Amino acid sequence: MVKGIYIHIPFCSLKCPYCDFTSVELNSDEIYTRYVKAVKKEIQLYASQLDFCINTIYFGGGTPSILPPQMIDEILQFINAHIPVERDVEITIEVNPATYRYGEFKAIYRAGVNRVSVGAQSFIRENLSFLGRNHFPEDTVKTVMDAFDAGFRNISLDMIYGLPGQTGDSLEKDLHFFTSLPVTHISAYMLTPYENTALGQMIKSGEVKLPDDDRLYGLFSIIDDFLNDRGFYRYELSNWAKEGYRCRHNLHYWKRNEFLGVGVSAWSFYKNKRAGNTKNLFQYLKSVEENRLPVEFVDEIDREEERKEEIMLGLRLTEGIPLQLIEEKLGFVEGLVEEGLGVIENGRFRLTRKGLMVSNSISASLI
Repeated sequence: MVKGIYIHIPFCSLKCPYCDFTSVELNSDEIYTRYVKAVKKEIQLYASQLDFCINTIYFGGGTPSILPPQMIDEILQFINAHIPVERDVEITIEVNPATYRYGEFKAIYRAGVNRVSVGAQSFIRENLSFLGRNHFPEDTVKTVMDAFDAGFRNISLDMIYGLPGQTGDSLEKDLHFFTSLPVTHISAYMLTPYENTALGQMIKSGEVKLPDDDRLYGLFSIIDDFLNDRGFYRYELSNWAKEGYRCRHNLHYWKRNEFLGVGVSAWSFYKNKRAGNTKNLFQYLKSVEENRLPVEFVDEIDREEERKEEIMLGLRLTEGIPLQLIEEKLGFVEGLVEEGLGVIENGRFRLTRKGLMVSNSISASLI
C-alpha cells in the first residue's frame, strides 16, 4: 500500500555549490506549466496500477516555492481527485527564504499544505556566503514569521554544519537563532562534499578543508545537547522535533513504507521494487507526454537486500532495530556496546550519539 507521494520540483534560481540534487536554473512560466501538467499525467498513469492510501505528500526540490501557489493547488486538487487521501494527510512544501511571502503562504495554506520546510542553512552571513546562498538571515526570519502568520504551526528549518573553521561558539550562536523562531522541527545536515559538485571539486583540489571526524563529533554533540535542552528531541540521525511534530513523510523512507516519487529524478518504493525516474528534464517531459512512465531503472528487492536496508535505515532512527535482524552478529554488537557505540534494550539495538558518527561503517559490518 503506497502511503506517501513525493513530488520533485527541479527548478532553482541558483545552483548551490554543495547541492547534489537534480536541479536546473530555469525561470520559464511555459516550462513550469508544462512540467506541472506532466506531473499530473504521471500520477494518473500510476493511479490504476498501485494501491494507495496517502497520508503524506511532499513537495521537494530544487525549489518548490519557485512555482506560484496556484500550481501547487492544481497538483493537490488532482491528487485528491484521482487517489485516496486520508483526512489528516501531512502535506509539506520546501521553501527557500525570500521566495514565498505572506500572500503565497496564505494561498498554499488554503490549498491544504500544512507543513513548511525552510532552507535556512544558517543565520550567520559568512556561512551563507560560503554556501553560495542568495538570501540573508533577515529573509529567513521574515519567511518563518509570514508562514506562521498565515496559519502554519508545523514549520521546519534546515541547518548545515561542519563548515570550514566552524567553532562551537559560532554554532551555538546559530542555534540560538534557529530556536528563537516559532518552529517545531529542525534538520541539521553535515556538509558533504559530493564529487560532482563545485564544493566537491574545491575539497579535492585542497582549496577548502573540512573539519576532521573528532571536530564533527564535537559539533554534532553541541547540536544534540542544545536542541534537546530546548524541547527538540532527535528521532533520526539528522532530525530533531518537538513532541508530535516528527516528519511523517520522511519516516516512510526510514521505515520502508511504500511511497511513490513523481517528477524528474524522483524515485519510488513499491511492490518490493525501487524505481528511479530519468534525471533529464526534457526526456522526462517527452516520456510522460507520450503516456510512458519516465522510469530509468527498476531494482527488485530480495529478502537479503530487504534485511540490509532494514539494518542501514533502521540504525539511523533512535528506536534502532530488532536484535533478530542481526542475531548472527551478536558478538560484534556486544563489542560495540562495550565501546559505547551502541545500546541493547527491550530486544532492540540502537546506536549511541558516538555510534551514529560511524554508522556507515557499523552498518557495513552488520550486513
